[in-house]
Amino acid sequence: MKFAILGYGISGKAAERLIKQKYGTDRIAIFDDKLSEYRDINECRFQDYDRVVVSPGIALSGIKGIDYSRITSELELAAEHIENDAAIIGITGTNGKSTITHLTTQMLTNSGIKAVSCGNIGKTLSDAVMEYNYDMYVVELSSFQIDLLNNFRLDAFCICNITPDHMERYESYDSYVKSKLKAVTFCSPANVYLPEDNIFQNYDLPEGIRYIDNNLESYPSLSDNIMDFGDFEIDISGFNLIGKHNLVNLSFSLSLVSSVVLLKGDVSYLIKNLSALEHRLEKFAVIGGVNYINDSKSTNVESTITALNSLKPAIILIMGGRAKKSDYSQLTDIINKKVKKLILYGEAAQQIFNSVKDKLTVDCVLCESLAEATDYASDIAVKGDYVVLSPGCSSFDSFNNFEERGHFFKNRVKTMNKEKAANV
Repeated sequence: MKFAILGYGISGKAAERLIKQKYGTDRIAIFDDKLSEYRDINECRFQDYDRVVVSPGIALSGIKGIDYSRITSELELAAEHIENDAAIIGITGTNGKSTITHLTTQMLTNSGIKAVSCGNIGKTLSDAVMEYNYDMYVVELSSFQIDLLNNFRLDAFCICNITPDHMERYESYDSYVKSKLKAVTFCSPANVYLPEDNIFQNYDLPEGIRYIDNNLESYPSLSDNIMDFGDFEIDISGFNLIGKHNLVNLSFSLSLVSSVVLLKGDVSYLIKNLSALEHRLEKFAVIGGVNYINDSKSTNVESTITALNSLKPAIILIMGGRAKKSDYSQLTDIINKKVKKLILYGEAAQQIFNSVKDKLTVDCVLCESLAEATDYASDIAVKGDYVVLSPGCSSFDSFNNFEERGHFFKNRVKTMNKEKAANV
C-alpha cells in the first residue's frame, strides 16, 4: 500500500511510525507546508495513494483536489490495530477534558484494568497501540480530531462542556458544536454523557443519552459528601482536586467508568489517591502562608472564571499572553468579588484592561512579562493570599505552549522565594 501523510507534526509522525510497524512499508510520502524539506500539502495527488492520513491541524477546507474516499486520520488508523476487543472511551469538551481523561484512566487502573490516557493528551493513540495491548484506551478528542473521524467506534463518550472556542477555524459556534456532537454517532446512546446545557436542545440527538447535572442535584446528587449515581455512590471527602467543577469532572469520569465496568454500592475506593494534572489549578507551593496556584492551562475566559469560582479570597490574579477572540468583560464581576489585585502582562494586557476598566473596582497593574508579573505578585502577597496564574489567553506571545508557561511560573516563584530567604 502507498500512504501519504499531510502534516508532519506529532500526529503525522505517530502515523508514520504506525504504518512502518503495522504495514511493513516505507512507501510514505510526507507533505507539510511549514517544513521546507517536504512538499506543499496542495501538491498531494490523492489518486496516487491508497490512504491519505490527514493531521488534525490541517483544515480540510483548505486542501485542493481532495478525495474524501481516501482520507483517514491517525486515530482511525490506530484503532484498526487495537486487539482483544479493548474498549475505547472518548472524551471531549472545551474545558476539562484532559482532567476527565486523567481521572478516568486512574480509576480504571484502581479497578485492576490496564488502561492508558492517549489521543490529544500525552501520547498518541498510535503510540499507545504500538506500546502495549491495553484493556482500555481513554482517548481525549479535540474537535479537530473528531472532524476527521468517519469509521470509528466508542464504547463510552462524553462532552463535558461546550463554550465558543477555535472560532478562527469554525464558521460559527453552531458548526463547532456540531463538530463535537459528530462523535455521538460512534457510540451507543446509553453510554453517552452530556452536560445539562440548553444548547443541546437545538440538536436532534438520540434518546437514551444521560445528562450530568452541573449543580449536582439530580444526576448525580450530592449530599453530606456522598455523591449518589443511583446504582453506586462515593464519599468525596477523600477527593483531592480543588473546586466544584472538578466534582463535575469526577461525575463524568465515574459515569464513563460505569459504562465499561459494573459499579455497584460504595465505590469510594476508586477515588483513592487520585492526582490532578499539572498546570490545572495546581497548588504547587505554600510559602510564608501564601498559596501559589499554577493554572497555566487556562487559555480562555471561561476557564479563568472557573478558577476564580474554585478559590477563596484574597486572590492576586495574573492574566495575559496572546488574546483569543474572547469577551474579557465577562470577568469583571467575579474579579471584583474575589480578587484583591489584578496583574496583566504580555500582548493581551492592554486589551484585557480596556475590557474591564469601566466597572473594575480593584487595583490593576500592567507588566511587560510573566517574569515581572510573578515577581510583583510575590512581593505584595501576604499570609492567606492566593497567587494565581490563570492567564485566560494562549501562551504564544512568549512561550511555545501552556506547559512551558506553567513551568516558567513555578520555577520563577521558587527561585524568587529562595532569593528572599537567602537575604533575610
